[in-house]
Amino acid sequence: MQFSPIIKTAQQINYDAESFLSTYHPSLFIPIPIEDIIELQMKMDIISIPGLKDSFEKMGLEIDAFISSDLKSISVDRYIYENRLNRYRFSLAHEIGHKILHEYLYVQFKFNVRDQWIKVLNQIPISERQIVEWQADEFAGLVLVPRLVLKNEYEIAIKEAETILKKSFEDNQSLVENIVIEYLLTEKFNVSKYVIRRRLENDQLI
Repeated sequence: MQFSPIIKTAQQINYDAESFLSTYHPSLFIPIPIEDIIELQMKMDIISIPGLKDSFEKMGLEIDAFISSDLKSISVDRYIYENRLNRYRFSLAHEIGHKILHEYLYVQFKFNVRDQWIKVLNQIPISERQIVEWQADEFAGLVLVPRLVLKNEYEIAIKEAETILKKSFEDNQSLVENIVIEYLLTEKFNVSKYVIRRRLENDQLI
């Protein structure tokens, strides 16, 4: 069994993310309806499993969702599914990243439950696993916070934040940035502060 991920740049992954959105959500209306895309358009099952994240953590693994090797279902920790919307949405987009970017790898494996997935993980070198996880993270951020939308929404949010503070951006740059990221953009895109900050930094907006 060969597990050799194709090396892709962030720009190449952005192209893949934009192609995905062009196919499944060309309006780019936010927040991106990733759950509906998966279930209604891609015809995939989303399965919530109690204690999934905790069971992986006991083995030293930070995993709260995984996609089956046939790429037809995504299993996700039930607590995250029910209580952490932003994390749930990112987890779904991350797993779809594996489907779009790594189908050529997943077809080598046979798994659809946690224990089978653990056996597969143990066969993959950590360095190569890190490559595919970074690629899926990058894809998820670009799908949920599209480059074509972010710049415009950032500029709108800056003006809203300045109005809230009734002071200029230049005089209160740090405070305005925090308001923009923590309260305005996270709500518009339904993602975490970390995802928004990373996307703004990657697009050199902050």
